[in-house]
Amino acid sequence: MESKGLYLSNASAVSRFIIKNYGPMSHLKVQKLLFYVQSYHLAYFKTPLFQEEFEAWLHGPVCRNVYDEFKTSSRLYADLSFEDIPQGEDPSTLKDNLSSDQFTLLTDVLNNLSSWTSFELETATHNEEPWIKARIGYAPADRCDAIISKKSMLEYYSKEINDI
Repeated sequence: MESKGLYLSNASAVSRFIIKNYGPMSHLKVQKLLFYVQSYHLAYFKTPLFQEEFEAWLHGPVCRNVYDEFKTSSRLYADLSFEDIPQGEDPSTLKDNLSSDQFTLLTDVLNNLSSWTSFELETATHNEEPWIKARIGYAPADRCDAIISKKSMLEYYSKEINDI
């Protein structure tokens, strides 16, 4: 995939797109799908889809901006529907704003992973280097807000796609 003409979105818009098109789902699941969309975008295009960071929380990667925006609308495992979340950017504009390669990647990742349960997604992230590396020095049940580096995401998921 090429990297010319790539659009830089924001995590909130991508989250809204996920919930509108693949929801309702738990906040935990939205966070993991958002993480994988960002990770594979980094792997394919060598640049982020959005600038927001992920933190290595107990239940896996979390984008704090999205968490803060949606936290009054959901609980960890309760389903969150599009009608439940605060108003924001219309998610249908995402398709118009992304390059066709970006949109194809976004929907491919979501089509492949949206059938996974929250627990399956959480378990997967807990077994992958980016989350593990960010939590070095923390006990398994410790609260952690360490940033999962985009570099570690790019390196790990680039290797993964090259092994396919």
